[in-house]
Amino acid sequence: MRKRVLGFLLAMGMLFGVTGSHVAAYEPQAAVNELQTKSYEATKIKTEQAAFRVYLSPSPQYYNMYPDGKTEEDYMRQIANWMAQYLNEYGIETLIAPSSAQVPVSEWGTMLQARAKQADQNNCTLYLSIHSNAAPEVEVGQYNGCFVYYQTDHPMSGLWAKIVKDNFIYPERDRIKLANNQTLTEMAFPEMPALLVQTAFHDNPRDADWIMHNTKRIAANLSYSIAQYRKEYYGVPIKEITNPNLQIPFL
Repeated sequence: MRKRVLGFLLAMGMLFGVTGSHVAAYEPQAAVNELQTKSYEATKIKTEQAAFRVYLSPSPQYYNMYPDGKTEEDYMRQIANWMAQYLNEYGIETLIAPSSAQVPVSEWGTMLQARAKQADQNNCTLYLSIHSNAAPEVEVGQYNGCFVYYQTDHPMSGLWAKIVKDNFIYPERDRIKLANNQTLTEMAFPEMPALLVQTAFHDNPRDADWIMHNTKRIAANLSYSIAQYRKEYYGVPIKEITNPNLQIPFL
């Protein structure tokens, strides 16, 4: 029933991803909340399913340009590809959403629903959408920082979001914020704990430069947070990174 209602809202253009708007642009009035204390302690360590698998959904926004001529999709997919290598080191499987470079903006809502469905059909444990942010047109370049959107319908999204926020390597710690927006397609449709991480603002020159020069380290950091979530929720120890090409600072 929830999916039918959400599908109707999507058809009416009420969910992000249907129009040309940024999937999760800066929202001064958005509910940006420090996570309320939850009774995670009451949740016993769960028995891990056969495979711990993470669905990685890089931003489809190929029209958001960076100073070097590459796009938001280029850099977020680069992060996802690095993450697949790091997560493999941790013994975690990954599934990366296919490229969306040829998908018209008008079909993004359907495409993002398809990604959520693909994650569910492949028994993914977590769903991670990876983006960079942008201010409204009249305030271009005036904002900076990271937003970690978490899925309010699934309580363990909150635990994962807090881990990501506490670990994330954005240079200004006080500019890393938690946020909720359940109208985002990638918050409304995944059946598993889901996050949408706005790594930084690509319309801010310093933020854009930070992303461009830190995709590998961002990937290492987000991957470590997933391994930490797995440890805290399932009790699985975090493996050491043994690949010399991947041994870089991640916290």
